[in-house]
Amino acid sequence: MIPGVERRSLVPHTDVRGTLRELWRRSTQPLEVRQVLVTTSNAGALRGMHYHLRQSDLCFVPAGVIFMALVDLRSDQRAKEELWLGDGDSILIPPGVGHGYVTEEGATVCYLLTEEVDGSDEFGFRYDDPDAAIRWPVAKPTLSQRDREAGSLADAAAMVRDRVRVTDRSRA
Repeated sequence: MIPGVERRSLVPHTDVRGTLRELWRRSTQPLEVRQVLVTTSNAGALRGMHYHLRQSDLCFVPAGVIFMALVDLRSDQRAKEELWLGDGDSILIPPGVGHGYVTEEGATVCYLLTEEVDGSDEFGFRYDDPDAAIRWPVAKPTLSQRDREAGSLADAAAMVRDRVRVTDRSRA
């Protein structure tokens, strides 16, 4: 797994009424949650590839199944993960890790964010960049204009690595 990424299967507590799952507990995942978002995506929708320089995302799939791709932009190796997430799965995505997902049949995704979204920390690269070589299960996904016009993986990685170097120098 990419450093800083945490995948968790949420333990179901079920009785005759239904099921309860704990998504987040400060003592085990010490995030300062500042905003919560929920997206509903239609079949064939692809969201990504996105990344942040400051924000972490804790994603949970309460309904449906998604194929998620992750690309570590923080190092020259560009580690990649491709995984399926469904009911009861969550994933923590740290800053500098590109992420995107597609749903074949529709899905709902809940995000707990460590920053409030204001556009200043929203970046992306093309979902079909050949350097990422992501094996998306949907041949012709539905994309936003922003995702259709996104830049290259190489430019995204250079931006993240430059930011990491500046941050490291400021700590020295």
